[in-house]
Amino acid sequence: MKLVYALLSSLWKFYFFIVILLSILVLYPFLWLFLTNEKQFRKGFHLTRYQAKAILFLVGVRCRLEQPAKLPAPPYIICPNHTSYLDILVLYATCSEFFVFLGKKELGSVPLFNIYFKQLNLLVDRRNPKMSVLALDECANRLKNGCNVVIFPEGTISSRAPQMRPFKNGAFKLAIESGVPIIPVTMCNNYKIVSVRPDQFWDNSLPGVVDIFIHEAVSTDQLKVEDCLLLSNQINQIIASKLSETCP
Repeated sequence: MKLVYALLSSLWKFYFFIVILLSILVLYPFLWLFLTNEKQFRKGFHLTRYQAKAILFLVGVRCRLEQPAKLPAPPYIICPNHTSYLDILVLYATCSEFFVFLGKKELGSVPLFNIYFKQLNLLVDRRNPKMSVLALDECANRLKNGCNVVIFPEGTISSRAPQMRPFKNGAFKLAIESGVPIIPVTMCNNYKIVSVRPDQFWDNSLPGVVDIFIHEAVSTDQLKVEDCLLLSNQINQIIASKLSETCP
C-alpha cells in the first residue's frame, strides 16, 4: 500500500509541474506583453492570478482562506512563512490587491519561469550585501508608488516545515523606514501538499485543501529602525500562533 501511495504521489507531482510548464508556454506571449511593460503590469498581475487559480484547479488543490474583514489601504508589506513551492501560487490565488514579489536571484535564471522576474517582480542576491541593499531600495520605490510588496522573511523555503527558519531583518527595516504596515500571513499546510523535504519530496505529495490565514495589519508608525528585532519577533509570533493551532 505504501508503494502504491508513493507511486501515485510521484505521478501527481510530475503532473503538477507539467501543468505549470504548459500554462507558461500557452500564456507566454501574453505574459511577455504584460510583464515586461510597466504600463501593463497590473494586467500582467491579474493574468498571473488567473493562471495560478487555473493551475490549482487543474491539479486538485483548493484554497481555504481566512482574513480580516478589511485590510489597510496600500501600500503595505506582506510577510508569509515559506514552506512549499505552492506558496507563490496560493498567494496569487488568494490576494487580490496588486503586489510584487522579492525573490531570490536564482529564480531569474530558470528558463521560461524567469518571465515573471524580467521587470514586474524583483530579485535579490542575498550573498551580496550591496545587491541586497539595492533590491530593498527598489522595494522602497515600489512602496512609494503605492505598490504592495511580498517578502518571505525566512529568505527561502524551510526544509523543516512547518518549523520556520530564522527571520531576516530586511522586510522589517524596510517597513519601518517606509512607514508602511506589515501583514503577516500563515501558510498552514502547503508543505503537506507539495513537500520540499528530501525524505518526502516524492512520497508526500497529493492534492487536497490548503489553508491560508491573513492576519490583521501590524502598524510601524511608532517604531524606529532599532526596533527591527522587536518587530521581527512580533511577526514571527503571529505567524507561529496559527501554525501551532493547525500543526500541533
